[in-house]
Amino acid sequence: MKILMSNDDGYHASGIQALIKELEKHHDIYVAAPSINHSAGSSALSVRKDIKVDNIRKNHYIIDGTPADCVHIALTCLIEDKIDMVVSGINLGANLGDDVIYSGTVAAALEGRHLEMSPVAISLVSQNNISVDEAALLSSEIIDKIISNKKISRNTLLNVNIPDKNVNSNDFNYTRLGKRDLPLPASKLVKKNFYSIGAAGPPKDNTNGTDFYSIDSDKISITPIIYDLTDKNILDDINNK
Repeated sequence: MKILMSNDDGYHASGIQALIKELEKHHDIYVAAPSINHSAGSSALSVRKDIKVDNIRKNHYIIDGTPADCVHIALTCLIEDKIDMVVSGINLGANLGDDVIYSGTVAAALEGRHLEMSPVAISLVSQNNISVDEAALLSSEIIDKIISNKKISRNTLLNVNIPDKNVNSNDFNYTRLGKRDLPLPASKLVKKNFYSIGAAGPPKDNTNGTDFYSIDSDKISITPIIYDLTDKNILDDINNK
């Protein structure tokens, strides 16, 4: 399997480096990752600037752009080989519920939506009880499960969150996205005319079946996400009146 890897923490982040090392054991790995951290960058594309690309070693590119830039440029311009799937991560921090709207990790995976295999975004909630190397081994096993499962191996995006516990790759739930409450307010800084974005809101819907609930239950969460943002129920209701 030819896998293109990216992330939003940057090429040198421990999460992606640990996962590269693990996936290289079984797959052909290509890497296109940002030069700096772009957390919460969502799917921004740098359409108003030239983007510098450094080919630091064979099939490894450090790109002065967003996570979406990295995968877009790699798939459309840099890599001649046929890539089978995109894997984004390991992100150091959760991407649960509404987080996926802002997540650069998910955005990088989303750029692989046209490939043969479903893209995968992987996040590690925290590292108090599990190391990033242990999470990388888990991630490799989870990716193999996804590839072998015909129901999810194509036509969706898999958002994976790993709890901060010593779990194995069979300790997982297929989940739906939970919901967060309103974010904390932005705050004015002492420096004139400067403000700071508030933290994400606490979980509002973390009931059974959500990604929040799975993580709270010390199980890996795997959430299939579709690309079509159309509210089909409302659309059908409007058109049938």
